[in-house]
Amino acid sequence: MTHGRAGRWGVALAALLACNSGEPMPPELQRLRLPTGALLTPESEWLMVTNSNLDQHEDASTLVAIDLKRLDAALQATPLLPGARLTAANPCRSTGDGDVAPRECEAQWFLARRHALRLPSGAGNIALDRPSGADGPLRLLIPSSIAQAVTWVDVVPAEGGLNFKCGQVSEGDCDSDHVLEYLDNRPDAAHLPADPARIFVGDGGFRYAYLPHLKGVKDGDSAITLIALDAEYGPKITDIETGFYRSDPINSNTLAGGFAVAQRACDPADPPADTRGCTRPLLYTTHRFWPGVRMFSVFAGRDTIIPGDDDPLVGVNPTQSADRPFMADLKFEDPETGERLLVVHTTPPALSLVDTRLDDDKQPVNRQIATVALCRNPNVLAIDRPAVGERLALVSCYSDDQVAVVGLGAFQVIATIEVDDGPNELVIDDLRRRLYVVNTLASTVDIVELERLSPDFLRVVARVGLKDD
Repeated sequence: MTHGRAGRWGVALAALLACNSGEPMPPELQRLRLPTGALLTPESEWLMVTNSNLDQHEDASTLVAIDLKRLDAALQATPLLPGARLTAANPCRSTGDGDVAPRECEAQWFLARRHALRLPSGAGNIALDRPSGADGPLRLLIPSSIAQAVTWVDVVPAEGGLNFKCGQVSEGDCDSDHVLEYLDNRPDAAHLPADPARIFVGDGGFRYAYLPHLKGVKDGDSAITLIALDAEYGPKITDIETGFYRSDPINSNTLAGGFAVAQRACDPADPPADTRGCTRPLLYTTHRFWPGVRMFSVFAGRDTIIPGDDDPLVGVNPTQSADRPFMADLKFEDPETGERLLVVHTTPPALSLVDTRLDDDKQPVNRQIATVALCRNPNVLAIDRPAVGERLALVSCYSDDQVAVVGLGAFQVIATIEVDDGPNELVIDDLRRRLYVVNTLASTVDIVELERLSPDFLRVVARVGLKDD
């Protein structure tokens, strides 16, 4: 989950909970409501979105799919005037005078009930797995913070769309075989720890997913969960490594937890020492309440985690702010080489560039070589890698309703994009040269132009969901 448990989100969630009374209602399946996660299908036909139900006003989260072909057609048509009633035939309207005003489109006209699924409450980000290989069918893994579970869902092509398959039972809930809650999938074993954060599916032939947990009340409660993707009956929790993350060393904060995971590429001709010739993965994870990252690996034959070393990132001074947490998302600028790691600092808000090249002992140097300040409460990171031109790091800043854009050549902020309330997940659509910004508090998805030659470059050009919903 990416809301950070801090700042405006805590206030907004408290207000939502205060309004929540009586029995929770079944969720609607053709709307966006407190969305958190999103994933673009490989063919760029659908944008799948999780509605979190973080306020627990309804009895489930949902997974919905935005039909991007239908959205394209609507955005190419002449929009209705501001305030006009929207219909299936005319789903978009202007938000102001002139051609530069972004359009807003009613979400229900791009969401079909047959392309929706109920999930355990607190649904977060969506990780993509392809268990049969790069050309095989899709499988989704979705953590749920309130229910303390991970749901796995197969995506099956269907005429005119797609189908979600997870052994649905009454009311469309996934069956228990598709909801991971216990170590070794045994109800008498340890339960998945509280507050699962962002799930990450590894690559390079290592068939695992990794799930940090945002917080425990003390160091010993902090945890990361390992999921083996090729177990006999589907994905299986094979290790819950507790005491994994560190707490705040400055203010005696007892909270400890993690946020995200990234995997470093491994070159068999020049492998890092701890990978045993690339037979083990080398992974990085951010501490949430300690200013730095931790490396770790996996015993492939035992399906267990091998804890590694911590590396502080103190190019920004966390002692100057009383806000918490410290760290958030991380990604490699070029996943094929794994030499430049980008890491988001939530407090103080910044983006760091870390050199992970190997030293003479074949260990990553993990040297912080550049840092740039960002807008407030940054959490989620996406990297635009165009065929031509400078790569960009895009970071959603939850408290400022902005997306910071960092040019990775000069490593400086080149733009700050104003978006809707509570920006969270970021998804890049290379085919259309768009950025989708999932706005949790506003229950909308902003569309930002990424085409360099367009006069709308780095501007919100459209929005799915109405601001007054």
